[in-house]
This record gives sequence, structure tokens and C-alpha cells, in this order.
Amino acid sequence: MKKKDEILTSAGETFEYARQYIKQQGDYIRLEAAERISKTSSALMTALVLGIFSMLVLIMLSLAAAFWLGSALGSLPQAFVIIAAAYGLLGALIFIFRRQLLTRPTLKLVLGAFFEKENEESVKE
Repeated sequence: MKKKDEILTSAGETFEYARQYIKQQGDYIRLEAAERISKTSSALMTALVLGIFSMLVLIMLSLAAAFWLGSALGSLPQAFVIIAAAYGLLGALIFIFRRQLLTRPTLKLVLGAFFEKENEESVKE
């Protein structure tokens, strides 16, 4: 009878260890996900802020170029049409090459943030 009690006690302890292990694994997975999501979102927010400031600079440079071109051509509307056509051409090129210019770098950024630790661990081995 004593062995049976020892076995039951041992089984209960083992069950408790297993339960605690599963709980800790869940906590670990949540922490990993939070870390990866925060890295990805901070990288995307940085890109967004830099993009906004770049757009402001581009707008100011475009206005300056249009006014300069307008004084060189003698026609301000014609200069603005030329600048708009240049942006239309640039937009078409970006649309054509969107996978190489936008989709792939964004995917590399997001996937790199999510799988960074696995890559580091495989390099260490």
C-alpha cells in the first residue's frame, strides 16, 4: 500500500510539473509574440514617420522646381503640368515594379523581425 501511495504522490507531482511547464511555455510564446510584434510595429512606424517627412521635402522641392521651371519657360501652368507628368511617370514605374520596390522589402522587414531569433540560433549552431 505504501508503494501505491508513493506512486500516486509521484504522479501528482509529475502532473503538477507538467502543468507548470505548459503554463510557462504559454507565457514564453506570448512574450515572444509581443517582442516580435513590437519590433515590427516600431520598424513600420519609423518607416511611416520617415515617409511623411520625405513627402514633405519632396513637395517643397517639387514646388520649387515648378516655380523655377515656370520662370525658365515663361509659363507657370506649363511647368506644373511638366512636374505632374514626371510624377505620373514615376508613379507608373513604381506600380510596374511594386513587387521589387515595395512588397519584397516590406515582407523581408516583417518576416525578419518575426524570425530573427531563429536565424540567430541557427547561425550559432
